[in-house]
Amino acid sequence: MILLKTRFDDMTLSLPFRHTALTAALCALTLPAVAQSQSVSELAPITVTASKQEQAQRDINGAAIVVPAETLHAAQVDNTLQLSRVLPGVQMSGSGSFLFPVISVRGITSAQDFYNPALTVYVDGVPQLPTFASQLLTDVDRVELLKGPQGTLYGKSAMGGVLNIVSRQPDDTPYFRATAGVASRDGYLFKASGGGPLVDNLLYGSVAAAVNDAPGRLDSPVTGASHIGGTSANAGTARLRLAPAGSPWEMGLAVSGECTRGSQDVYVPFDAPGSGQAAISPNMPATLADPYQKRCSASQALTGRYDIDGWRLDAVAAWQRLHYDRHFSLGSTYTSQPERWRQQVQELRLSTTGTRAVDGVLGLYRQRVTQSRSALSQMQMPGMQLDAFSAGSRNTSESTAFYGDATWHATRALDLSAGLRYSRDKASTRYDGSTLNGTTYGQDPFGGAGTASGNTVLGKLSAGYRLSPEWRAYVNAAQAYKPGGYNLAPSNPADARPFGKERGVSYEAGARFDGDALRAGAALYRTDIRDAQLYVSDQIGYQHIENVGNTRSTGVEFDLSWDVTSQWTLGLDGFLNHTTFRSFNSSAVCPGCDGNRVPFSPGYGLNASARGHFDPGVGRLSPALIVRRVGAQFFDIGNSLRQDAYTLVDLSLAWRIRPQVEATLYVNNLTDRRYRTYAFGGGARGSYAQVDPGRTVGLNVAFEY
Repeated sequence: MILLKTRFDDMTLSLPFRHTALTAALCALTLPAVAQSQSVSELAPITVTASKQEQAQRDINGAAIVVPAETLHAAQVDNTLQLSRVLPGVQMSGSGSFLFPVISVRGITSAQDFYNPALTVYVDGVPQLPTFASQLLTDVDRVELLKGPQGTLYGKSAMGGVLNIVSRQPDDTPYFRATAGVASRDGYLFKASGGGPLVDNLLYGSVAAAVNDAPGRLDSPVTGASHIGGTSANAGTARLRLAPAGSPWEMGLAVSGECTRGSQDVYVPFDAPGSGQAAISPNMPATLADPYQKRCSASQALTGRYDIDGWRLDAVAAWQRLHYDRHFSLGSTYTSQPERWRQQVQELRLSTTGTRAVDGVLGLYRQRVTQSRSALSQMQMPGMQLDAFSAGSRNTSESTAFYGDATWHATRALDLSAGLRYSRDKASTRYDGSTLNGTTYGQDPFGGAGTASGNTVLGKLSAGYRLSPEWRAYVNAAQAYKPGGYNLAPSNPADARPFGKERGVSYEAGARFDGDALRAGAALYRTDIRDAQLYVSDQIGYQHIENVGNTRSTGVEFDLSWDVTSQWTLGLDGFLNHTTFRSFNSSAVCPGCDGNRVPFSPGYGLNASARGHFDPGVGRLSPALIVRRVGAQFFDIGNSLRQDAYTLVDLSLAWRIRPQVEATLYVNNLTDRRYRTYAFGGGARGSYAQVDPGRTVGLNVAFEY
């Protein structure tokens, strides 16, 4: 295949509840059958909406993954950070806490800037605030992932791709599903969702609720608390859909909320990943020693749709509010960092419905985000404490854009596509604070304010050719960017200076085979990033963002699924990736780092799976085995904090006792492999890491009709 070469660079929950929940679900075993198992029928083509128009997955000129709800249930995926179990080539973990997830795709990672991820999470096409990328999954129909830059359709922060969580929409068919479970370390889960017609042929509704407690594995040496390092979350969603039968229009309203409590921001010494004790100074007062986070969010979305003569008009207005408290200690320092966020999103979109010689989408988009933050760091010493740092800030960003994407079906086999986006970005900051003077032990004030704006034009070209009914090949070249702006955690006068935009261009060639028993795909890619945005400084807590240089990511990826028999399916997927700093301009943070590996970018990954089902005479048994190999990676720019390659083994056995009842016994990380998920250098205090909680054994029972 020929790689398309086009130059774009210059465009610019307490224990009693746990038992009660599981018992309630087990009662389903005694219920009479109220529904019959459906016969197997031919599956319709998988549809993707992350491309902002309904499009068959097999017709997309790029790497697209669709994970249905059934697969999420089978893999015990209950929140977004667990999606890496089912998304090939995607790595997800928390960086310090669930507030700042690290998501890496194709060597493109959000580890360098926690507030501007390389891959943005969307729910029904609405972007989620960066501090809400980690969230519970409730009443999900499917998850869609578009790999590679998606800047022309989604604008900023889509360098590595776009993850779209698609909710189940209520319709004429009533449904109900409830799941309860218990897991290691006294963990538990309860989820329920249901929906159907409220007024026949007119109004439909659904509700969902979830409670999930996942304790950690560390103990506090100061308070004696156990199982710190985990989270406990509660979430709920309600949805109304007004869709008169026979009418070309419909409207929707969705409201949701979630509160998560955590005891994260807790670490162990980097060289002792097997330690069961958190690295908390014995001099820390007990009232301040143990970490605590609480994050609550509220989201609302209004949607409208009108179909006429092969065209579809969509409108979206969405609001999201979030606040969190965050307290933790490291060494002899106690830190408090509460934040409040607000987001408004509006989008108007006109698209074709796939019946024309030229199909496409046009859209107008606006997003406004405000963030306010306060920070306090105190040095705790015997008999006294000193305020080492305090600050308050308010940041605002706004993006408006016009975009378009068109596909010309040149022949029955050949499609040619082009996309264009014009964005206008504005950012402002205002902050003040003080730092401890090490000589006088007084406070040195600092502060600043600023505004910045800029325009960006992004383009995309692609071509796809269907070689046969099963085979299709494609090439594409696409741009993406992260806008310039200001540090959202200001700590010094330098944060009043804006950093510039980060720009990227990607080239990709791939092919896909969709047969009756065999499905496979492969892609070659290269992504060049210029003026990469990175936190710089040699003092923790006093970093600011600069444009530090250029990176390049090259790699190959593949996926394979084979129905060996009517009862067994084998899967294999993997990638090879090489991502380095081609140039590094900031000697303040890492002199001589040209050529270093970009953090959180494993050199390779390989997943092998076997899934089956058979009828022993009493229900149906569905065993599954998944083996995941993750290559070595670094956690720092200097490439001194390394996590070696590791292998994880997951086992599960599902027993469908009745058509409506299924019990699943699972073991994740069967060999209890301890591996670091995040690490940082603490200067004279040493280096610290967060470690996976280890083996998790659980039992879930689900009832549905």
